[in-house]
Amino acid sequence: METSVVILFIILFSLSAFFSGSEIALMTLPIHKVDTFVKNKRWGAKALKYVKIHSDKLLITILIGNNLVNTYAAALATQISITIARNSGIEEAVAIGLSTGIITFLILMFGEIIPKSYATKNAEKIAFFAAHIYKFLIFILYPIIIVIEFIIKLFTGTHKKSSITDEELEVFIDMGKDSGTLDDDEHERIKNILGLGDMCVEDIMTPRVDIEGINDEITVKEAYEYYLSHTRSRIPVYKNNPDKIHSILTIRDLLKAIKEGKEDQKINSVVISNALKVPLNQPIDKLLEIFQKSHRHIAIVLDEYGGVAGLITLEDIIEEVFGEIRDETDKEHDEIKKIKENLYTIDSSAIIDDVLEEFDLELKHINLDEKDFSTETVSYVITDKLEGFPNKGEIINFDVYKQEEKKTGLLKFKIIEIIDGRIGDIEVSYEILGE
Repeated sequence: METSVVILFIILFSLSAFFSGSEIALMTLPIHKVDTFVKNKRWGAKALKYVKIHSDKLLITILIGNNLVNTYAAALATQISITIARNSGIEEAVAIGLSTGIITFLILMFGEIIPKSYATKNAEKIAFFAAHIYKFLIFILYPIIIVIEFIIKLFTGTHKKSSITDEELEVFIDMGKDSGTLDDDEHERIKNILGLGDMCVEDIMTPRVDIEGINDEITVKEAYEYYLSHTRSRIPVYKNNPDKIHSILTIRDLLKAIKEGKEDQKINSVVISNALKVPLNQPIDKLLEIFQKSHRHIAIVLDEYGGVAGLITLEDIIEEVFGEIRDETDKEHDEIKKIKENLYTIDSSAIIDDVLEEFDLELKHINLDEKDFSTETVSYVITDKLEGFPNKGEIINFDVYKQEEKKTGLLKFKIIEIIDGRIGDIEVSYEILGE
């Protein structure tokens, strides 16, 4: 074989390697990285941005170049094999078959696998090297590219780029944490922000039974004394009963009324803000917009019948992202308080999953379905089991069976407090019966 032919094959394999490797490098390099290069005025960044934006034209150019090179290499190998066959007496079919196998192996190894593997590890360097070349090739081949794009559209129609899904975004966030780009707190906060879109008011509101409010028949002085003995800076005002909340009283309203000498007047005679009202199924992200536009920090939640279901504040939403926020007026109250080993005092509003975790238990261990109960409160679980409300001192037992450890036990919930007909604090104990 002549030296010129060997050199020609080396050139063809090099071009094949270039097209294959640069394809991987350019397609896998994230566009946000390219934008960063442009902002930093890195040499070649504009050319790189151009080919990334025109990715369809880039792909057509790569396919044209790669197919031309590989086809020419195969044709050249076939021609050489026929010449060798005629000179040596070997059948042409055998010679062509051997050359096809050899050229396929060489293209696969040196024109595909090796360059693509290298490009995966050196994407940035190769992308910058190839960007100017492809920008020039796209310009040269532009008429051919336009024709090919037109034919593609005839068969496939106009392609709309799909937007990134929530699931894909969560994967990217997890990758950021795994790579060390995001620390644990940043990762959790970003995930919490994304989670707001799937939440509604009902998920985080303060239920009606826990609302602290005042009757509009009391005096300004009485309202001020109430304010001093409570921790809320905004107090719901109702007429006759909490189902008829109509206004929100602020400390500013009280101080203004006192300054004007209205201490003995009734609250309903003082100019106070009308309560913002939202439905139970109001999405949290939409409520944030409402708070911003109305300049409010608190809203009354109504059920489907128009009755008061609860109350939600801007602070509740912020705490969903950043965790619980306490100020100097907040009283410390642990929902789950350890007394001793396997004995806790809990608030009935504690989530059942969180309580079980303290005993190294799961819902399945007490024969509860995770889909139905994982986000429910202990109070809900107890009333569901009893199909009614418990009495003070009543003990509700749950049989425990940990199949993976072959352990049995008894989880006891003792009602130690009833407040206005609802469950208050509960004593929880766990006893292992056998293994």
